[in-house]
Amino acid sequence: MDAHRDNPSSQARSSGVTEIRKGIRAGLKNKLIWTMLGVGALPLMLAMILSYLQGTKSLQGVIGASFKALAYETSTKVDLLIDGEISRNIRHAAHPSIRSSILDFNQTLLNPATRQIQIEEVISGSTKPILESEASWALQSFQKRKILSVLATQALYVTDAFGVLRASINDFPEWLHSEKPDWGKTIAGGKEFVYIGPVTFNKKTESFLMTFAFPILDEKERTIGVLHHVFDAREFFSGSIEPITFGETGHVMMIDSSGMVVDCPILPTGFMLEDPVLVRSVTGKNPDWVKTMGDGHGGEELSIIGFSPLQQTRELITKSEGKNWYTFAWQASDELFAPMNKLFLWISTAGVVSILLIGGMGSLAAKKIVQPIRRLQKAAERIGKGEKVETLEIKTGDELEALANEVNQMNDLLQKSFSGLESKVREKTEEVRYLKEYTDSILTSVPDAVAIFDPKMKIEYVNEAFENIAGRTDEQLLGNHLKDLESSSAWKDVQEALINYYSEVVPIANNGLGSQSIQCYTARDPLAPREESPSLQSMKQTIKLDGKVFAFQIFDIVIHDGSGERLGLLLRDVTEDVELHDQLAMAEKLSGLGTLAAGIAHELNNPLVSIMGFTEAILDEKDQKKIHKYASKVFDRSKHMASIILNMSGYTRSAGLVEEKEVDLNERIDAAIEIAILTSYNNDIRVDKSFSALPPIKAKPEEIQQIFTNLLTNAVQAMEGKGELRISTAGQNGVVFATIKDTGPGIPKEYLSKIYDPFFTTKEQGKGTGLGLNIVHKLVEKHGGKIDVSSQEGKGTTFSLTFPAARRGVSVE
Repeated sequence: MDAHRDNPSSQARSSGVTEIRKGIRAGLKNKLIWTMLGVGALPLMLAMILSYLQGTKSLQGVIGASFKALAYETSTKVDLLIDGEISRNIRHAAHPSIRSSILDFNQTLLNPATRQIQIEEVISGSTKPILESEASWALQSFQKRKILSVLATQALYVTDAFGVLRASINDFPEWLHSEKPDWGKTIAGGKEFVYIGPVTFNKKTESFLMTFAFPILDEKERTIGVLHHVFDAREFFSGSIEPITFGETGHVMMIDSSGMVVDCPILPTGFMLEDPVLVRSVTGKNPDWVKTMGDGHGGEELSIIGFSPLQQTRELITKSEGKNWYTFAWQASDELFAPMNKLFLWISTAGVVSILLIGGMGSLAAKKIVQPIRRLQKAAERIGKGEKVETLEIKTGDELEALANEVNQMNDLLQKSFSGLESKVREKTEEVRYLKEYTDSILTSVPDAVAIFDPKMKIEYVNEAFENIAGRTDEQLLGNHLKDLESSSAWKDVQEALINYYSEVVPIANNGLGSQSIQCYTARDPLAPREESPSLQSMKQTIKLDGKVFAFQIFDIVIHDGSGERLGLLLRDVTEDVELHDQLAMAEKLSGLGTLAAGIAHELNNPLVSIMGFTEAILDEKDQKKIHKYASKVFDRSKHMASIILNMSGYTRSAGLVEEKEVDLNERIDAAIEIAILTSYNNDIRVDKSFSALPPIKAKPEEIQQIFTNLLTNAVQAMEGKGELRISTAGQNGVVFATIKDTGPGIPKEYLSKIYDPFFTTKEQGKGTGLGLNIVHKLVEKHGGKIDVSSQEGKGTTFSLTFPAARRGVSVE
């Protein structure tokens, strides 16, 4: 007990627990209060919110219906205004003076031959005769009436059947109107057609005007001319629209279907509403109201707008191919939603007061519940510190009293348990120390080098074997990255492999790491046990350090302490294995020299006999031309013999003495073909070559030649000197392809999975070592390539090989 109290770490833990319990104690009362608030205030608040939302929705509906009715009433009023104006102008168009004047003017222009000259004479003349004509006096008499449309009139004039101006109240109109839509549509529209043009800006008057046009009919109701009435749009509609206001900001305005203001108490005529959504919302076919974000007056708040089209006028505008007109009622959002905001304020105030009352009552109730619990907490704190605690006396008659009794029993048991706790802690500490020393001893005794890395790829542990390989002590290695070891660049390659493994990017076994080749020893040795250790099977990557070759394996180390994943590295010296492999490859070359030597002798004999014959002919010949011809033959045969000897020397040369360089695959295959053909004394093998221009590959030339020599020799021997041998190459996307296909007996299916195993052969004893395809497989993977085989018994075998090009991005086909 005393030792426990004196322990600084125990005191620190006790202090931390005390702080936590204080927070818990304070939180319990708060939880009780919040629970009461949730039970009492939440339903109240939900009811208030629902009431507000329902009231708001109903109020918006009432406002929207009112605005809709107001817009409809205004549109009806404007329709009546336009209808009255149309009736007056139709009566004006039927005036006898206007009709007779137009008939006379039309009569003068009936002759097509003189019509254009007469029109030009009228246009070039003065406007005074027109303004003083009988028809013009009739038009001027119409304007003496005291009505609103007279004040809004900008022009009132008449044109004949050819579009020429014939009468006017002022000099506003132009002379010729035959190209204008109001004249053209009215002339073609018939006796009941009325043209209502769009509202457009006129530079002459610097105002927005609209044009009405009416047909002038003769006694047979044929259109003989047009009466044009031009109005100032704002002046025409202002008397019907601008007086309609409500509240401080509420008013009715009129727009066309494109969103241009026709008349508004606030906005100028011609102002374009920028929001296309708003324009589409308020230009429907039928009267309605909408809620939109934006009001067309610069505000972006929620607005309620009632709108209505001019339904009677719409038919006339549609026939005139103009833009329909709409009225809509609007009020500023601040003023419109003031009642709803006031309602929200009252509901919010009532809610806050209710919450405060419920919170106060909850606090009083929680205080009576929390006091006994605080006594239990204090007792538990003292028990946690190892202090002696008197028996608790809590008489509440409920679960708290039962909990106090359980605490008293726990206190008695802990007092008994503390006495033997310290001795058990010492025993467990000794066990942990022994296990650590035992583990360190095992790792130190392992002959392979072992290193462990933390999540930041820094060295955390190394054994003695790793120290020997790195040439540094553990103190120099711990806390550093492998790439910091400057003794060899190979350590950087291992560091990259660790990073790839940690990022769950598994390195491809046949890729190169830096300047070091990663070799894959995947073929199974039949002399070895059937099942190998998984750790040995996975040690496929190699590096070279101080002249030695090491295979390495990366593995996971899982520690359940939340400190992150660690990786382990195992290094094993495989120098002797690699040297043995190279020796076996050389032995495979030499094993076929017996057959090859006989083939070479046979191949060299024919050109040698030719050389001897041509030499004798040269000695006896006097003609210089024939001597030169015979000498050329001798030179050709000598080159052929030199080629055979060169290919033979390349086949038998040790690959370990040659550095890697760029290799032409087609060239190496040609050399391999000549050697392979020499193994057969029969000339019945037909070779079909299909070579493409290829990018070079990075390799040792002798090893590439050995790959194809072994494959082609096997094919020639399988066909027993008779058949067809097809060899093709291609290059695409930085990869070089080669295919070898023979017409031999094929390979049985049960042997296809074993052909790359060392010492496996189907040939008779003494005719094969079983190493040829094993060496081919290892050399292909050594240079980053792949080899696949397919075979059909009785039809032949196909080997497909791929190699990475020396220069990526080069693609030749």
